[in-house]
Amino acid sequence: MTAAKMPAAASSNYQKHTNPSRPQQWLLRRFHRSVAAHVAAAISQHQPGTRPVVLDAGCGEGFVAAYLAAQWPDLPIIGVESRLAPLGIARRLVAARGWLQGDVGALPFRDHSIPLVLCLEVLEHLNDPWAAVAELQRVSSGHIIVSVPNQPYFALGNLLRGKNFATLGDDPDHRSHWRGATFLRELRRHLHVTHFDHVFPWVIAVAVAGDRPGA
Repeated sequence: MTAAKMPAAASSNYQKHTNPSRPQQWLLRRFHRSVAAHVAAAISQHQPGTRPVVLDAGCGEGFVAAYLAAQWPDLPIIGVESRLAPLGIARRLVAARGWLQGDVGALPFRDHSIPLVLCLEVLEHLNDPWAAVAELQRVSSGHIIVSVPNQPYFALGNLLRGKNFATLGDDPDHRSHWRGATFLRELRRHLHVTHFDHVFPWVIAVAVAGDRPGA
């Protein structure tokens, strides 16, 4: 999809992925490659020749799902998104995948039923991100991969490209703001984190399913 076809009420995620800026597209490709590398590592731990079901919780317009589908055409992907407009774009962008309208805080799946759960660039938008993390843990039977903007670098990057001056570079719909080390410390209170990467201007964490640390 091109900028000329951008929906009238395009989300910040849609604008980010369709912006023709070469530096921004380079950063996104680097982010997608990092996510895919963690997905590949998770897949490698499953039975040879099988593909675990992947849940993209808060899938937005499906850009990450599209990248993963291009790498693994037979990878079963389920996308859950609360907003109908992004979900409609995802359905057009990535055909033959499962797309559901739903809330990240109340996922429509049984306990421990999804081998690989993704929640990318979502938690910072939520009023209660840790309740959502608990829900990711509830449905996961294997790995959980999450990402959030790494502040203040995310905001500085926006300022450098002339965006969001009124909010000092931050996206106005962000409810939470974390430095990478702070997010890792908080996340470890909820999940068993096995990997943590700084992928400017984001951080990506990988956790394994199980009881909350200290529970």
